[in-house]
Amino acid sequence: MHEKLNISNIILAGIFTSLGVVIPMLFHLLGLGAVFLPMYLPLSVGAYMLSTRNALIMGIFTPLLSALITGMPPFYPPVAFLMMVQLGVFCTVISLMQHRLKAPVLLSLLAAIALDRALLVAAYYIAAPLFSVSFGIISAYDILKSLPGILIMLVMVPVAVPRGLALLRRNSLNPYGGRKMRGDHPHDA
Repeated sequence: MHEKLNISNIILAGIFTSLGVVIPMLFHLLGLGAVFLPMYLPLSVGAYMLSTRNALIMGIFTPLLSALITGMPPFYPPVAFLMMVQLGVFCTVISLMQHRLKAPVLLSLLAAIALDRALLVAAYYIAAPLFSVSFGIISAYDILKSLPGILIMLVMVPVAVPRGLALLRRNSLNPYGGRKMRGDHPHDA
């Protein structure tokens, strides 16, 4: 009935949330935020190391916290709220696939990216008529614009996750409550 509180998991969620706020600030200074998806990179790595609940919380609260602190993503148009849903689902999918299904790192990431982009297209399908904007054009534009960020994630996350997990284990931190998970070793990626 009562779950054991995993302090190291909460601390990790805080670290990755902080990175999810700071890294986009650096990218936005250069005008590269929307292209390189800088909030997604630390959150995708963090989601592999967190419990599903903490991954969901991290995914929802990082864009909210960033919007409150930096104004990015903006509340109007409601990009911050859309990103809260997208990143909540994105991080949850990664964590669930990693911990429950024991899926390889790359497969979990691809599934999360596909669902995230599908949510974006669904939001445009609903919102485009309200703003007299072409659903097809805005959806295609946003998906194409995000390809560099997606490619960076596909290259960096499968490398970062096993190394991050090894670092945590080496320092006696247990990221997900005592269970051995896929991705703990580089050959699992």
